[in-house]
This record gives sequence, structure tokens and C-alpha cells, in this order.
Amino acid sequence: MNRQALDLRLLPSALAGWVAALVAVNITVSVSLRVGSGLLAGALILTAAALVLRRPQSSESAGERASFYRPRRLAAVMLHLALSAGVATGATLSAAQTQYTQAESGWSDAVESPVPLSVTFRVTRDALPVQQRSGDGYRSQAIVLSFGEEEQTVRARAVVFTDAELQAGHRYTSQVRLSSTSSAHRSTAIMRPFGEDKPILHEPDRWTHITETFNRLRAATVEQSSSAVGEAPALLPGVILGDRSAQSPELTEAMRVSGLTHMTVVSGTHCALVVGALLGMARMLRMPRWTTLPLLVTGLVLFVMLVQPAPSVIRAAVMGSIGALAVFTGRGRTSSALLCLCVILLLVYDPWFAVEPAFQLSVAATAGIVLVGARLKDLFAHRLPGIVAAPLALAVSAQLFVTPVLLPIAQGVTLYSVPANIVAGPLLPLVTVPGTLAAVMSTTLPWLSTPLLWTAGLPSAGIAAIGYATASLPQALAPWPEGGAGWALAAVYTVAAIALCRILIDSRRRPRAWERLLLGGAGGVLAAVVIPVGSLPALILGPSVPEQWRFALCDVGQGDMLVVRTGERAGIVVDAGEEPELAENCLHKLGVNHVEILMITHDHLDHYGGTPGVAAAANIGEIIFSGAAGWSVKEAVESQEGTVLEVPESRGELGQNLTHQGAYPVTWQVWAAADYHPNTNDNSLVTLGDLEKEVAGLLLARDALPSVVDVLKVSHHGASNGGTAVLEHTDPAVALIGVGEGNEYGHPSGAVVAALEDLGAATYRTDEHGTVAFVLVNESLKPVPLE
Repeated sequence: MNRQALDLRLLPSALAGWVAALVAVNITVSVSLRVGSGLLAGALILTAAALVLRRPQSSESAGERASFYRPRRLAAVMLHLALSAGVATGATLSAAQTQYTQAESGWSDAVESPVPLSVTFRVTRDALPVQQRSGDGYRSQAIVLSFGEEEQTVRARAVVFTDAELQAGHRYTSQVRLSSTSSAHRSTAIMRPFGEDKPILHEPDRWTHITETFNRLRAATVEQSSSAVGEAPALLPGVILGDRSAQSPELTEAMRVSGLTHMTVVSGTHCALVVGALLGMARMLRMPRWTTLPLLVTGLVLFVMLVQPAPSVIRAAVMGSIGALAVFTGRGRTSSALLCLCVILLLVYDPWFAVEPAFQLSVAATAGIVLVGARLKDLFAHRLPGIVAAPLALAVSAQLFVTPVLLPIAQGVTLYSVPANIVAGPLLPLVTVPGTLAAVMSTTLPWLSTPLLWTAGLPSAGIAAIGYATASLPQALAPWPEGGAGWALAAVYTVAAIALCRILIDSRRRPRAWERLLLGGAGGVLAAVVIPVGSLPALILGPSVPEQWRFALCDVGQGDMLVVRTGERAGIVVDAGEEPELAENCLHKLGVNHVEILMITHDHLDHYGGTPGVAAAANIGEIIFSGAAGWSVKEAVESQEGTVLEVPESRGELGQNLTHQGAYPVTWQVWAAADYHPNTNDNSLVTLGDLEKEVAGLLLARDALPSVVDVLKVSHHGASNGGTAVLEHTDPAVALIGVGEGNEYGHPSGAVVAALEDLGAATYRTDEHGTVAFVLVNESLKPVPLE
């Protein structure tokens, strides 16, 4: 098999630009400017030195000519370093320019301010239904055009959560509250409406008219897909348009677990198939070669507009065109250089691409296609029809390289993703190509597009069936450790995948010893992953805490302990259980070494007894408590455990509240903190403590408890004397019960458990689930058991 050398001369510059972009989006404007200036100066100095070394010199002998070889080689190295420094300069100054523009306009200050303001924005993506704190709503992406009473102009991306379904391409003005995001996030703010007024729709402009044309095509495609068979009506809009709003939760989960989710979002593979279809059409029609580039560019632009021009789609179009060039034309050398060049241009254009997993996955997939796609196509072509060989090579080569990127960031390894993609891969072009053609004709030739979509629905239903079948296999989603251990094992997989590709490509060459060792090690890790009891890393290292956890229910036996994260290693602790060792272990596991506030809800030992363990694991800023009149946490701990706490304490007051700013902002409020009830449970600090049903009923009658609650810590360990009125009033999405396994009290009661089931709450109990951390993803909570 002939090998075509890859052109990797731009690889160091692409890597330098990526590193610079990662740094630049996480630092301030002033630091970015200093770093960029330093890099620019370095690039100029290196360029000047290289030009001096490459200056033509006369020589009189071969020996003298040889003496010039080493300086010229050094000059070439300097030019590469200068180019790398120049690319890094471009990425750094691009990030600084964006941050500076937003700061100068006042937008950055407006985002940090709690004051509502008027914002004019243009929606860039169709609204997606989401579950909000206030009920059902929609999430949209938008570009902010102006803000404030004086309509200060700015261009900044934002996420919009609203009760109104906003239309892509349209401009709106609305009074909103703003929440900041991390500096590394592409969206600079989260916008939520303030007040009852709906966003005001502006008169259509030229861009609105253009996008409305494509919106009508999308709507007609979705409507005409409804007549397809099986799961095709839900899957076709996703495969063709990237619209997954019609998918059921079961189908979405099956596609995720089977590793087929990329088929229902607009990825580089979809763009590559569109480009491949256009290339095939040009060849069939024997079009002049000079028309190929305009045809491909026009086709890609129209496809991007059809699926809506979000940054992820533009990136997919760029990467997909490179992949198509590599597979369908076999130009691996050109494609490798283009890949590096496109990475450079995209990072200089928008440095925030560097931190996006989607961009990382696109680059990895395209690299896999460029490196081994054409060679795998030739290998498959000996045994399969050509129409199957190319798409199959596309799917397999991409999957081999995206897996190591997915492993450390996914909830687990999709064990059967490669075979699932091998089986489903040939079906994807049978959906994408005719489906896209049908979408283009959906408003003008519906009598032709409808049967085309019905036909495309057959392979689409097949993809859904493969997803369901794969997801039902044993260990379809096997556990994988996060953090350093996950990255290390992903590196082992990566090198083993490269070794496997080399063996597949050059079948005449026998594997070297190091390749056999790597493949054996990767096989061992794979074998450990498929063991039903869990993966090898989990057995050795134990479950790891998700990096972006927001709060955790600690398993402290027959007691309560909740940790709410406020910083990288900081949090608020609500109750501490009874055993200090268990409380200490939980904080160590979560990596919390600073407790801003320890809230003790009342004076029962199963709530404050673990306080010395909290003090041993972390620095406590202050203690806020409730309980019977005259009771003190510090005095109780000292008399019970002999531990002296040098921490200020105060009794919680009704209405007391505080907002903790930072990477994990938290706002809390005291809803009740009595000291006069004869039953000390009823003196609880609410967050809800152990209120019993009589006092809970009084608070409900006075409307003194919140009516919308996402997460509820069920009072009194789920005991029957807590009643169900609070549960029914708050209707929580998630219920937490701290309870000891096999406890003698019979907690939680059957009535409470039944009430939670009737309400549809996801219930997590420490006796069944152990310690559970929760991650907030797109306003949805995902539990991660840690035991």
C-alpha cells in the first residue's frame, strides 16, 4: 500500500496557538496584552535572526559550503519558532481584543451588576425546551447587540432562559437579569427575564429575512418527516438539521450510551458527507475542475445556513471539508497541512474554540480521518463495495481518535461505540444526503421531498434500532475515572490506537515489541472495563469526584450532612452528622478544605456531633445555627467531644440571606429559625432541618416556605412525623434523604417514599446510594454516586 507523506510543518504553530488560546481566555486583558507583546517581540527577534543566518554567502570550496549548512538549518528552526510565536501572538491578542471591547463598552460591568437592564439581542439558534426553576421554559443562544437606556453597542454571546419561544434570526428587546459565566466560556452571560413582560420583537431586517427562508425549510422538513416509520420522525430532524427537540429521553439516552449521538448533531462527518456528495455530483456531471471549489463553498454555506450558523456548525463545516478531501480524494498530505492551517485560523479568529470539547472532538476526528481514513478506505474496498467502504472508513477512523478525548470528559466509556458506528456508519449517508436534498426542496417541491424523507426514514429508523440494541448490551456505558487517572489511561489508549492503525495500514509489517506491549495494555484496560463489577481504575482508585460538582449529600450514617460548593476547594456545610470521622472523610473526598459557613440546623447530636470532623478537615469561617433558646454549637461540641472551636457563631435570623460570588455562586436565605418550640426539631434552621408536620403546616399556612424547589433535603430523615405537606407544596425535582442503613427507626417511612414517587421526584438516600455529588449541566442536575 503506497504511503503519502503527511505535511506537518504547521503542527508546532497549531499547537502553540492552541496553548496560547487556552491561557488567554483564562487571564485578564492586561495580562493578555503583556503576554501578546512579549510573544510578538520574540517572533520579530527570531525572524530577524533567521534572516541573518540565511543570508547568502559566497564560498570557494565544498568544505566551506558544508560549514554553512548548520547555520541555515538553525535558521529554519528559528523560522518555525517565529511562526509559532506569531500564531500564539495572534490568538492571545484576539482574546484580549474581545475582552477589551466588552469591558470598554461597559458590558462586563453590567453582567456583574445585580441591577436589571434592557438588552437588545439577536437569537442565533432555535429555542430548546428546558426545565427551569420557575417551570417549563426555553433556552436560546443569542448575540447581544446593545444594552442600557442609552443603547450602548456591544457584540457578546449570551444564553437566554425565558418562558417565550424565541425565533432564530429575529431581534428582541427585553428587561433581563444577568448572571456571569466563567471567563473561559464562550457565552459571556446568562440572561433571564425580569418581570412579567415578554421580549419585544423588532421589525425584520435583511438578516432576519434571510434566516426566515431557512427557518421555513427547517419547519417544513420536520413536518414532512412526521410520516416516516419507527423512530425516524424524531431522529430525521436531528440527523439532517441537528434538531433533537423531538427525541424522547429514552432515544437520546440510547444514542448517547451507544456512542451514536454525533449522528444527531451537525458534526464534521455530516459536512464531509455533504462535500463528498457534491464532489460525486461534479464528477458524474463531468463539470470543469475550476467549478469544483465554487460548488463546494456554495454548498457548504447553504448547508450551514440550513442548520443555523452557530460557531459549532461553522467549525464542523471547516473540519468536515478537510475530512472529505482526505477520504474522497485521498489527498492526505494536503489535508494534513489544511487541518493545521484551519486550526490556526479558527483559534486566531475565536480563541474560545480552544476550550470547547466540541472543537477538540472535531480536531481529533479530522486528524483520525486525515491520518488513516484514506488508507482504511483502501483496506475496506478490497472486501466491501466502494459505496460502503468510504463512509465506513470515515466513521471508524474518526471514532478511533475521538475516543481518547471523550474518555476523560464523559460519564463513562461507551464500550460498543466503535462496532455500533461500524454498523450504523453506512446508514448515515443514506439519511444525510437524500435528507438534505429533501430539506432544500421541502417548501418548493413538497410532493418530491416528502417521499425522499420517508425513504431516508428507513435507514434513520435502523440507526435508532442500533442505538437501542447497543445501549441494552451489558456494560454499554462502563465507568471511567476522572482527573489525572482518566487522562493517563486515555493516553495509553491513544498510543495503542495509533499502533493499531499502523498495523492495519501496513499489514505486511510485523508489530514491534513496544506496539505489542501497548496493545496488550490497552486490551487489559478494556477487559477490566467490561467486568460487571466495575473498571480496574475504579477498583484501584475508587470513584472520583466530578470536577464541576455543585453540591453533595454526604453519607454520615443516621444523620444529615450536605455540602454546597462555593469555590474550587470551598463550600457551605449544612449539618455534620453524628460521627466526626465520617464528616471528615466526606470533606476530604470532595476536596473541600475551607468551609465558609457551617450551618447547624438544630440541637440534635445526629446533626452537630460531626462538627469536630469538619474542623479537622477544613478551616471554618463561621457557624450559623438554630435550636432551643440558650443552646450553643460551640458549647455543645466542647462538652460532648472536648473540642474547642475558635470560630465565631451566631443564631440564624428569619430572612437572613447572603450571596457568595465566585466560580460557584450561591445565595441562601433563612426561612425559619425559631427557639421557642418544645420539640427542638421544630426550632430548625430552614434549609429544612427536621421540622415536624404541625409546625411545617403553620409555616405553609403563612406562606413562609418557598413554593418552587429544585432540590429538597427531606426533613427528619424521611420520618412519618415530618408529614408530606412540605413535599407536596414544594414539588421538588430531586429529594435527598440522609439515613443510616438498617436504622432502628424505620426511616424513611413508606408514606414519604410513596409521596415522593407520586410527585415524580428523583430520590437519593445515603443508605442506598452512599455519598452522591451533583453536577449542573445546562440547568439540569446529574447525580454521580461516589461509593
